[in-house]
Amino acid sequence: MTYATEPADLIRIAEAPVPAGAEAFYLSTPDNAKLRVAAFPVDNAVGTILLLTGWSEFMEKYMEVVADLQARHFNVAMMDWRGQGLSDRLLPIREKGHILSFGTHAEDLKHVTEHFVRQRFPGDVNVMAHSMGGAVTLLALSEGYSVFDRAIFSSPLTRIFPQQWKRIIVRGLAATGCAFGASRVSIPFVKEHARKFEGNNLTHDERRHTMYRKLLDAAPNAALHGPTFGWVNAATEAVGRLNRKDALSNITIPVKMVAAGNDQTVDGKNASRLAREYDALDTVVIKGAYHELLMETDLYRDQFWNEFDRFME
Repeated sequence: MTYATEPADLIRIAEAPVPAGAEAFYLSTPDNAKLRVAAFPVDNAVGTILLLTGWSEFMEKYMEVVADLQARHFNVAMMDWRGQGLSDRLLPIREKGHILSFGTHAEDLKHVTEHFVRQRFPGDVNVMAHSMGGAVTLLALSEGYSVFDRAIFSSPLTRIFPQQWKRIIVRGLAATGCAFGASRVSIPFVKEHARKFEGNNLTHDERRHTMYRKLLDAAPNAALHGPTFGWVNAATEAVGRLNRKDALSNITIPVKMVAAGNDQTVDGKNASRLAREYDALDTVVIKGAYHELLMETDLYRDQFWNEFDRFME
């Protein structure tokens, strides 16, 4: 079966220039959802990187990262996850971040890889993912999906929050909300760190933080304003699966996890623990960095790229 693509737009602002030659499309899924995908080819490529975003993000936030990868002679492919960006949303109120199972994201990842990335860019495909994208990729790898040659993650979501008491409260709150039929209701009192630089816990870099805010202003229909009880429940169930005994023992490709030392969003120490348990996994911690390593100041960001270059050699 073929899944036809139709042209899609890319959000363009001066602060996040789209590399020349970029093309965006809508790719249909087996259940008739439309996922926005994009290709960023480069001459004389040494391989391809499938670059995956985190929760609430969309492709244009990573145009600087795409340029960095192209400078290393990689073709780049991207997607907007179902339920966010300019892909199909799951609720009539599109600002709600919603999903009922990360398994849906994992199937979309496989579909995009097989029916877009590998069709567009034959040859070696590596995956590079941030936060939620890392959790989804690990789920796919743990289930035996083995088309990638290597995987490198920025602040992967292997467990939410560094504080155990927060994890217990959030897990219980999400499960209770879903049990009472509130899976589509937004969880209240979630702070939007992407909107205001002062007091944010995502990046120390004001210029890159402002760039994303300008993208949100340019394309309000691409934004999310908080997760639902269903999304949080799906996230806690997914990371619970990743932390079960021997859950990642099927992973055979090299996996590098680069954790942020001052991460308040995910538990970076858990990535180090997983690396001690599985031979295929390796974790490096960048001390002092906030969660969004690829949007951080050059002090921290350059350390990530040093790890990337060593890993890809």
